[in-house]
Amino acid sequence: MTERARVNFWRLAILVVTVGLWEGLTHPAVTKSVSRVVYFIDPFFISRPSAIWTRFWYLNSSAVRVPLWQLLLSTLESTALGFAVGVATGFAAGLILGRNDRLALIFGPYIVAVNSLPRIALVPLVTMIFGFGIVAKVVLAWLIVFFIVFFNTFQGARGVDPDVIHSARFLGASERQVMRTVVIPSALAWTFASLTPSVSFALIGVVIGEFIGGESGGGIGYLIIASLGTLNAADMMVALIVLAVMGIVLAIGIRQVEARLLRWRPEHQARA
Repeated sequence: MTERARVNFWRLAILVVTVGLWEGLTHPAVTKSVSRVVYFIDPFFISRPSAIWTRFWYLNSSAVRVPLWQLLLSTLESTALGFAVGVATGFAAGLILGRNDRLALIFGPYIVAVNSLPRIALVPLVTMIFGFGIVAKVVLAWLIVFFIVFFNTFQGARGVDPDVIHSARFLGASERQVMRTVVIPSALAWTFASLTPSVSFALIGVVIGEFIGGESGGGIGYLIIASLGTLNAADMMVALIVLAVMGIVLAIGIRQVEARLLRWRPEHQARA
């Protein structure tokens, strides 16, 4: 058995054991000395896997007004847009300020000040300005992703070995060529290190926007809030599991893109 097969085996084993224990502990356990039904884990609060599976298929059926897959697409669309805009603007700003000391000194305090604000505190302001639709969700995701990507790219751009830059210039490279062949590849490694947590935080920002927006915001966040209103633990767990799976898929996608774009780096060559 290969190392990868062993890892996958243990992953699957942990999942099966966890689901089995969860299912068993949420069924009633009645003893002779106790006349009432006793649960090790009360299914009213976290439901049980069998009920969650049933509700998952029901929420994807035509019996509901807005099926689960449409809510998922709404959340995924907002996450992708907020993530893309946040990465693009954060990367560009990090490169510019990382290679320009004067601009870094001018804008640095303002960037630190805005980054110090808790993102949750900005939700009411964003909602007042952009309403409860997709724009507000994208802005919330952007506010989170931008600063994560910016600070990593900034450090990557400033951390380029000066000797490498001097060597490139000595060989006749222009400033644009130095930026394209030396600075950007160096900064990309730092940027990609921030993308996996960034996409998870983008998802968090979107779901928070959906919490506030309610039915107008749509998405998986609305399903969670609606489940809370009806005290439906099964639907809430469906939403949480879908979000977890979405986060895993997005993180794997980011790592695949990183492996392709940075295949020249030693760690990716070793895996290949």
